[in-house]
Parts: sequence; C-alpha cells; structure tokens
Amino acid sequence: MARLPYLDREDLPESDRDIFDDMLERFGRIHNLHRAIAHSPVLLRALLHWGEAIRRSTRLEPILRELAIMTVGRLTQCEYEYVHHQGIAKRVGVRPEQLDCLEAWESDPAFTEQERAVIHYATEATQQVRVSAATFDALRRFLDAEQIVQLVLIVGHFNMVVRILMPLEIELESDAHESRYNLGHVEQKSS
Repeated sequence: MARLPYLDREDLPESDRDIFDDMLERFGRIHNLHRAIAHSPVLLRALLHWGEAIRRSTRLEPILRELAIMTVGRLTQCEYEYVHHQGIAKRVGVRPEQLDCLEAWESDPAFTEQERAVIHYATEATQQVRVSAATFDALRRFLDAEQIVQLVLIVGHFNMVVRILMPLEIELESDAHESRYNLGHVEQKSS
C-alpha cells in the first residue's frame, strides 16, 4: 500500500487542476506516480515538463532510450517502472525477445553492439554511479556528444524516478496492460 494517498483532480488547489486536465488529455489517465507526486504540484508540473522533453525532444533513438530505462527498472527491482515501460518499449521497436532476455544482454544475440554499449552504461551508472572510461568510450563509437548527454540524463532521470516510486511504495495500477515480467535476480555490486 502506498505510503501517501493518491490525489484526485478535486484534491488539488483550483489553480493546479490544469495539471491533471493536461495529463488526461495527453495520456488518457493519471498514473499513481503522478497522483502521489501531486502532493507537491509545483514539482509535479516540473517533472512532467522534463519527462515530456525526454520523450519528445531528444535525438537518442527511442529503442536505446527504452532499453536503458528497462535496465534501470530491472536492476532496481522496480516493477512499476519496468511494467510501465514494457508497452512503450514495444511500441518504439524493442523486440519481445529482447525484453525476455534483458537479464542476459551481455551474451544474448538479440542485442546489437550498440544496444549492449547502452545497456552496459545504464548498468554501471545505476549500480555504481561512476562509469569506467571503457564503458564511456564504447558509447562514443555509436553516439555523438549530444546523444551521450541525453543518455546520461535519461538514465539519471529514471534512477531518480525509481527513488520516488520505491520509498513512497507506489503501486502498479490494477489495469496495467503489460504482463509482469520476472525482473530476474540482480546482484548488487558495492561501489
């Protein structure tokens, strides 16, 4: 059970109800994550603008973006993030077999060298925060400086999101449409 109540539109001050109106228009619903963050409308508004920029204003290929996000969700054992991004990942072209074997990304032939470089970066940044020169240099073979910065910001953002979801114990919506993949055993590395 969530540690804070989920807010509805009517719970917001009149001046902030447009936040929910805009989300309903864009997404057709209000997710539990947003309903919990709505306790701070100013920060919810900022988070939504930032999230929109990540989705629509970057040059990083959407497949790479979603593989990085799914990696963060898997490594942090955050079912909410993982499940929510399954559908997005499929819509942008991540193949089902890649989702099924994400845990084996290092050796599974479902992944390209470029995808492995992105997943490796997301893994190191999530588990250790610092990334090795070799991991960073591998990105340079496929991405320009702008795309690398975008990847760094995306991975950082979704690491922040899981650190909102988990402490607040935000629950997956009962009508989440994607199957709940086994997140697999994740060994935590000490830094």
